[in-house]
Amino acid sequence: MRMNVSTVKPKSVFLILSCAAALHAAHAAYPEKPVRWVIPGAPGGSVDSVARIVGPAVAARWGQPVIIDNRPGATGTIANDATAKAPPDGYTLGQASMSTYVMANHVLPRVPYKPKEDFINIAKLCTSPYLLAVNPNLPVKSVAELVAYAKSRPNEVFYGSSGNGSALHVVTELFRSSTGVNITHVPYKSVPASEMDLIGGQIHMMIGNFASMQPHVQSGKLRALAITSPKRSPLMPTVPTMAEAGVPAAEITTWVGLMAPAKLPAELATRVHAEFSAAVRDPKVIKQLANIGCDADPISMEAFDRLVKSDNEKWGAVIKQNNIKAD
Repeated sequence: MRMNVSTVKPKSVFLILSCAAALHAAHAAYPEKPVRWVIPGAPGGSVDSVARIVGPAVAARWGQPVIIDNRPGATGTIANDATAKAPPDGYTLGQASMSTYVMANHVLPRVPYKPKEDFINIAKLCTSPYLLAVNPNLPVKSVAELVAYAKSRPNEVFYGSSGNGSALHVVTELFRSSTGVNITHVPYKSVPASEMDLIGGQIHMMIGNFASMQPHVQSGKLRALAITSPKRSPLMPTVPTMAEAGVPAAEITTWVGLMAPAKLPAELATRVHAEFSAAVRDPKVIKQLANIGCDADPISMEAFDRLVKSDNEKWGAVIKQNNIKAD
């Protein structure tokens, strides 16, 4: 039914305009109190480290605290669920990573939210490579030697990850299928636990987070064979890329981004995107991220949305092909 404009009473028009003005004023004043940033990892982890760098930079721009709310566990779904069910008022934001925001949807039989409906993709913050490292006692000094060694000993080379269905598990399975080696997965409950067993020699190899493995390589406790980024890292200039090592299919960069409850008003979403993107363009932040092996990489909201969708297709196919499931 079409509404006759002449039948709308002046008082009703005034109320409509007043509500619209009040809503705009509320958005204009945002944020008027601390903003909570829900992180799908424990303090000190790689995703938490990014938040500890970017959060204060955004807080300085806003003049309001950004409170880091760590919600580890369940492949990131605990944190994601907290974000999905929060009021869409801009005062609860969620951290999105390739592991917890994309892969989790494919390795878990079910999640307590609707991945494609309950979130809005706000901003991409940075990218980071993985690092393939071995215990120094393993008699290999290159990826080619590792592949030859593993092929001569089917299922006798053990690799660690932070659990069944974790990003480290999925990424290493891609390496396994790309090289044709038969290696045995040993799932751990955390990244530090798997790295300590790699150092101790209980497992032989691991494709892990650059930020956490780099110090062990520098100290000589681990031997790096390749980095998964398209270019070598200035922090490890002698370590070849996977492509240079002969495994271009294992070229992978993971990312960390920002999302929010799906019904966040567009005006607020645009503003939050602008502030976080500006923060990661700050030279100080760029340097701090680089020190943990991350490259600041702000892109448009539309480009980030496309990235999330394309990675869902890519990793969904890899996970299905390799029959990967979470615990």
